[in-house]
Amino acid sequence: MSEILPGVHVVPLAAGVGTPGATNVSMNICLLVEDGRITMVDAGLPVSSTGLLAYMDEMGLAPQAIRRVIITHHHVDHVGGLNEMLELSGAEVWAHRDDAAVIEGTEPRPGMAPERLEAMLAAMPVEQRAAAEARLKQRNAVTPTVVDLRLVGGEELNMLGGVRILHTPGHTAGHLCLYLPACSLLIAGDLLRLEDGVIGASPSGYAADVEQSLASAKEVVSSGFEGFIGYHGGYVVSGARELLSPSLTG
Repeated sequence: MSEILPGVHVVPLAAGVGTPGATNVSMNICLLVEDGRITMVDAGLPVSSTGLLAYMDEMGLAPQAIRRVIITHHHVDHVGGLNEMLELSGAEVWAHRDDAAVIEGTEPRPGMAPERLEAMLAAMPVEQRAAAEARLKQRNAVTPTVVDLRLVGGEELNMLGGVRILHTPGHTAGHLCLYLPACSLLIAGDLLRLEDGVIGASPSGYAADVEQSLASAKEVVSSGFEGFIGYHGGYVVSGARELLSPSLTG
């Protein structure tokens, strides 16, 4: 847990159930802080609030300092802890209009592709499968949350030199990334991830539209950035261009 750039904090938290053999054992929740006010990017799982609150306490900030939570997309590990954080903070929720209905519960939450679920469970030792299935069931029980502001992409926050909200569909229809031009930093949500020293596209099994997600990734990469934070995997404060997978730059 650290302030990786002025006003940009990364709080790595346990991700719970992951893909066996993958290195993304944590999720990086970002706090953007200026003048004692916090914009939180995603809210993790229901268990995430403990780690977030402990980190904020170390910073000397109360939950009420969170003014808004920007949701990069509707997946459970990004919104599962949202209601608890809102109860403590009274913050607003911002999300893309194409994901808002799922977050609010007026459209059904897409489930994990059956073939991916079967493969994930099959790769686990037998003694772990029942516990994993129970955790997955708990993760999918998400309380609907009202979205206060429906985003379309192109909006900009007047903090930390400007925070641009980018619509990057494919992982979900309303997936968002955030770009901070003053420090050339991309907060990528689940569009991209840094694993084993390479920034590449997220696994295709997680995307609603694989081709669209890859197109969004290539478009973001073409704009250039030196710092990178993926929601899963790692982050760097500089040198991100040298880490890009050839599949994104070719």
